[in-house]
Amino acid sequence: MESAEHPVGGGDESPSEADSLWGTDEPLRVGHRGQMSPDCCEDMEDTESLVSHCLLSPSSGAEESSHSHSPAWALAFYGGDCFSQDVVEYARNLGQHSESPCLELKTQELQQQLMIETKSLKKTRHFYQKLLHQERKNKRSDARLMLSKLKVQLEELRSKVEFLDSIKKYLEVLSVDQWGVDVSLLPSLAASDPGSPLDLQPSEEPAVLGLVSLSGAGTGKSSLQAATPLDFMSYLYARNAPLEGYIQQFLYTYRYFCTPQELLQFLMGKFTSAVAGGDPDVSGDSAKVYHRSLDVLQTWLTDYIMVDFSPKSSLLMTLENFLTTEVSPLDRRGERLLTTLQRSPRKRWSQGCGSPISMQEDDDDALSVHTSCRKSAIEYSGRKSFQWRISRVVEPQSTQPKDKAYSIAAALPRPYYTSLMDNISSACLRSEERHPFSQSEHSTQHTAQQLTLLQQEMFQGCHPIHFLNSKSQGVRDKAVFVTKHAAHSVPPVEGSSLFVHEGTPQDSHLQQLLRYADSVSNWVSAEIVICDSIKIQAALLTKFLLIAKHCYESRDFATAMQVLGGLENVIVRQLPAWKHLSTKVCEVLEDLRAVQVFLKSDNLCLMGGEHVRRRPTLPAVHILTMHIQQLEIGAFTLTSGAYKWPKLRTIAKVVSQVHAFQETVYSFTPDPGLQAYIRLRIAHLSGCDIPLLAADNEANFHHNPTDRHTRRIQDTLKRVKATFQ
Repeated sequence: MESAEHPVGGGDESPSEADSLWGTDEPLRVGHRGQMSPDCCEDMEDTESLVSHCLLSPSSGAEESSHSHSPAWALAFYGGDCFSQDVVEYARNLGQHSESPCLELKTQELQQQLMIETKSLKKTRHFYQKLLHQERKNKRSDARLMLSKLKVQLEELRSKVEFLDSIKKYLEVLSVDQWGVDVSLLPSLAASDPGSPLDLQPSEEPAVLGLVSLSGAGTGKSSLQAATPLDFMSYLYARNAPLEGYIQQFLYTYRYFCTPQELLQFLMGKFTSAVAGGDPDVSGDSAKVYHRSLDVLQTWLTDYIMVDFSPKSSLLMTLENFLTTEVSPLDRRGERLLTTLQRSPRKRWSQGCGSPISMQEDDDDALSVHTSCRKSAIEYSGRKSFQWRISRVVEPQSTQPKDKAYSIAAALPRPYYTSLMDNISSACLRSEERHPFSQSEHSTQHTAQQLTLLQQEMFQGCHPIHFLNSKSQGVRDKAVFVTKHAAHSVPPVEGSSLFVHEGTPQDSHLQQLLRYADSVSNWVSAEIVICDSIKIQAALLTKFLLIAKHCYESRDFATAMQVLGGLENVIVRQLPAWKHLSTKVCEVLEDLRAVQVFLKSDNLCLMGGEHVRRRPTLPAVHILTMHIQQLEIGAFTLTSGAYKWPKLRTIAKVVSQVHAFQETVYSFTPDPGLQAYIRLRIAHLSGCDIPLLAADNEANFHHNPTDRHTRRIQDTLKRVKATFQ
């Protein structure tokens, strides 16, 4: 094999060395000798940074940004239709000035075009911003006309840069696809022994690996229908597998038929077989297996390191040893893979400050969490982040009878850690109860935005794999995750796991997401039933309905459904305050129910619309989980024991939405003070018993007018009697 500077296939006549297909730390570039290399000139670096800057410019806003989709999830979702025909045709016409246009020349020409267009976009944007500033100062009509023309030109340039960026991603996929072997060689590849030199022979069987011809396809195009686990892993090396989206679809679903250890052993075995025979021919099958093995490893590491390669796991140590001893001496991509593998994992949202779920950490951690959140709330309250509507009327405190059966204090959940609550003074708790959410003067839109940011923080820490095999995690339809004093999931049924690997984390990210959703719903119900008058209850019901309306209009369906769940609580629905709402406000409730029906109607309902431009979206987690659970119903195998690939491909397509939704984030300005207060209220009320809490408040009951009149007379007689004593 070649040295690290010249890997297999690194000759002048060879195809370029393909960098990782998706998400590589060092994008595919053209070196000064025409070979693909992670090194590049300063102009190319400027191009990359400029593309990122113009497509993710803060001035455009996250909701209006229209950057291209990532091939990682898009290939799994769209498959062979990921790239439009315009992109394919444009890429085909690149390099026509050369007698033999190859991938290197096409990439080099595209990089030059991309650099020119992005520089033009940058200059136009700066000129537009400068002219906009002058127009605001001078209010000139000629400047306003020029601004309208520049805006159109700016959109055209941005669309062109996005189009060229899509072509660049398409060429990156082609650079990986070129290392595929013919399908007829895959049975021989599957049967080869690890470590022995490859000797691939074509198979004479008409239906190799369960491939069948597509109906109505006159080009002889075939589709994978069913295969054994070994055949599925072999198909990773097939020609057109990257373009069909098979690699990503496989990585989403392989846990249904094999373990991560089996997959890693297979990839390592094929790599060692490719190098066992010495330097393979540049265009030979050994070179293709060599490069494709590294490409699949790079894709697996980039997108699934937090799921499969947990710190100090045996799988991580096995791969680290393989990269150090087998790959790095032959190819510098081994060092890049090691860097990716050894990178410290980013902190997950479950460790975030102020989360109601984080109250279940260790005592010291919980205390530090609470302290930091209290400091944040105090700091921002001085900046008028909170405006409380405090009544000037001092209401007389009625003495509660000692034999009272119910009280608000009794209904509140017991703290998870008594040591934490002991350190909170009673004055702080009284202050907290004195300012319920109904007295907050923040607008419904601002509150909705902060709830969206809190939900986004939770959702960004989840991985699509966490939504698979949810039944074994105890997730059920209409499951209740919050009980009287603590949150917990329904115990999983023994032997219900669909994965080959039975190990399921005790507290998965999906369970934490669902617990958070139920905590928000319970908080909404609790805030409503503790209001001390029907008028305040009606105002708070209106506020929550408008918050949910703002959420679903901004495509935060998660928070909208959580608020709806709180409003649909059986106790809340019976409150007399509903009769005091206007017809227009009640229509919002009907709209929310219609949105819920829409979300339940189709597992791909949120992926409609334009192919590239996408607004930030937060799906309703439980509804999405139920959609995936529905797809998991039924047998995964045929009578022959082969696994059904169409079923697995459909699951991969639906679950890939999670990565798509995580790609675009909201650009709302965070309000740490309001967020800290909301988190505190959720932690305080999320686990309370709503019926018990409602029983302590007379505003939650219907009263006859005669009863109210009789009570008023009795109160008057008591006051008169008291004056004569």
